[in-house]
Amino acid sequence: MIRVNHYSAKNSFFLPDMTALLDVIFILLVFLLLTANTVPKVLQVDLPQQGKSQAVALELSDQVSITVFSEENRWGLGSEEYVNWLVFEIALNEKLRLLQAAQKDPQIIIAGDKQAPLEKVMQLFSWLQGNDLSVAQVMMSPE
Repeated sequence: MIRVNHYSAKNSFFLPDMTALLDVIFILLVFLLLTANTVPKVLQVDLPQQGKSQAVALELSDQVSITVFSEENRWGLGSEEYVNWLVFEIALNEKLRLLQAAQKDPQIIIAGDKQAPLEKVMQLFSWLQGNDLSVAQVMMSPE
């Protein structure tokens, strides 16, 4: 909106009303600040060497680790390897059944060779979805 302000009889000024423009700029600024990707900052921690011999590895029993290899018929479940999809599927089914019998929600972690064919990964995802397992973590290493 443009208003006419008369300060004197001779001089008339046309001044635009900047309220709407400032509102839009403020809303855009807030939106951009809230949606901006920020890099998480971490602190380097130096662990003491004295208690290293007494440290015990933490074992999570409700974790299912699946490895997808680049070879055609090679799969991994935990520390065991399988050379056939059907045998791997039976072992995975049994592991999940045992966890569900113990009333634990299995955490599925998928790790794989970056040369692994997409067909194998999609086959695994399809199987997980068919068994109502919708949550899976995929481990990837940076280049």
